Amino acid sequence: MNVAEYHQNIEQIWLKIEDELEKQDCDADCDTQGSVFTITFADRSQVVVNKQEPLLELWLASKAGGFHFTFKNNQWISADGQLFWQCLEQACRAHGEQVSFA
Repeated sequence: MNVAEYHQNIEQIWLKIEDELEKQDCDADCDTQGSVFTITFADRSQVVVNKQEPLLELWLASKAGGFHFTFKNNQWISADGQLFWQCLEQACRAHGEQVSFA
């Protein structure tokens, strides 16, 4: 994946997150500033998803923990084999919202 494809892929992820949260009527707001995408929940807690362009990685931080993902076999996967979308669902649950990104 080159840098342009990387950015396009991440932008699609951010759009999907925002769309699914809205479709599933989650009480959360999304904001993008530069390479950082933030989901703020009703209790003001946050999940942060950000680009790490030098490494071509996607990072996720929340109450559920912090994770680094690389793009392998057409999906974002952590070094310990966790999939990005599953980790994001767990993160949202930890912040009080039940949401599916399947």
